[in-house]
Amino acid sequence: MSGEDGPEPRVFSVLRGEALRTRSGPFGEAGTLCSADGIEVAWVSKSGEQVDPDWFCSDQVDVLMVVQGQLRVEFESAAWPDRVLSGGDVLVLPAGCRCRAYRWPRDAAEATVFLAAYPAGAQQDGR
Repeated sequence: MSGEDGPEPRVFSVLRGEALRTRSGPFGEAGTLCSADGIEVAWVSKSGEQVDPDWFCSDQVDVLMVVQGQLRVEFESAAWPDRVLSGGDVLVLPAGCRCRAYRWPRDAAEATVFLAAYPAGAQQDGR
């Protein structure tokens, strides 16, 4: 396929905060990298953020990959142990899994950055 048949491939520096669009809130920053062909991919950066008192829950599978730092993930269900993920770790959250995630340890000097990939249009109620 030649370069004239579709959009040009793009490269983003996640650790420099590059994205198609970004948004900030009390629980971190996020940058959309892709929203096409049935998939959405975003980076999330947590540094000095508040811990969300509510639970995140997607109505479809959500995949998280830590790029930098550590991410603590707490689950609402007592049947699942809390986890601390490090760079290169991937967490596959099944649909309906209620959890919250934040930078770990809380006083870490560097931001925790992770990628999230999920079906386009999936209900994301509070990342």
